[in-house]
Amino acid sequence: MNSAWTCDGCGIPNVDRGSCEACGTSSPTATAADLARTALRDAAAARAAQVEEAARSNHRLADCLGSVTDTHLDDALAVRRLGIV
Repeated sequence: MNSAWTCDGCGIPNVDRGSCEACGTSSPTATAADLARTALRDAAAARAAQVEEAARSNHRLADCLGSVTDTHLDDALAVRRLGIV
């Protein structure tokens, strides 16, 4: 997915994502592989933020970001389990 698009759900512009960064609505042209890649990139970003917050001793936020990471990984895994990717 190498294109810019405006979300039909919330109107936020997005670039190189299979789903809207703000609300999660899928791009009208996204494939399952695009959605899985987006979920994995979002998981990596959440994990990086988790490590950074833990290093700052902000453990409550780090714990919450762990749940965000897990949710994105679950999304990517669900796409694979459905045999779409």
